[in-house]
Amino acid sequence: MIKTKQMQSTTEQSVVSALILNGDLSKLSAADKVKYYNGYCERLGLDPFTKPFDILKLNGREVLYLLRTGTQQLNKLHQVSHTITSRDLIDAAGIYQVTARASLPDGRCTESIGAVNISGIKGEAYANAIMKAETKAKRRATLDLLGLGVLDESEVESIPNAQPTQFIAKEKEKEEEIRIEQEFTEIDAMVRKSYDKQEDLLIILDSCESLAQLKNLYLFNQKIVDESSSIKSLFQSKKNEIKSVTA
Repeated sequence: MIKTKQMQSTTEQSVVSALILNGDLSKLSAADKVKYYNGYCERLGLDPFTKPFDILKLNGREVLYLLRTGTQQLNKLHQVSHTITSRDLIDAAGIYQVTARASLPDGRCTESIGAVNISGIKGEAYANAIMKAETKAKRRATLDLLGLGVLDESEVESIPNAQPTQFIAKEKEKEEEIRIEQEFTEIDAMVRKSYDKQEDLLIILDSCESLAQLKNLYLFNQKIVDESSSIKSLFQSKKNEIKSVTA
């Protein structure tokens, strides 16, 4: 037992070391990846449900990289402003290069370069490449200014053997499904039944807390409701009551 605990402790230490030293998430379980993701977002002041990050498989490691929504939130949160200081076309190298300056309200600033390959492209492809260079420059300037050593989404596609995943998105979907299941109350089950007795139906009607519950109760008991003007009137009264509470 002691040996097993020691082995577990050694394994956990190696996982933590890999995470701290190079941000490698590959050894974490799916649940622990989500916990780390949520904690990292919270530390930066980002909303995890907007998916500011996702995971990139790179040289046997799994690292977080920043998506567009994450950069936008960081710019807004820290009031980062951008200025394009230069745009250069380097014909000999087939490169279009943009330099962007990111600044904070206190005067601190930094400049970063965004470059794209424009060899042999014309028209819309050329226009998109120019815009991409500016985007890369602005986003990299934001990350450098805020001291975040993470990759940006605009840089990922130019990295050999990099494999973006949708892991975080899938895990967040699972969390949302679990949350919905947990919020499925007893009354949600009761409104999805047909009732032979009016008194039983009225008891459930009185317990309805949302328009969705009321609608389900009506759909499962439409015949008995439509045949009684008094019950239909009670349904309408309950509908008005719920609307007034949620308005």
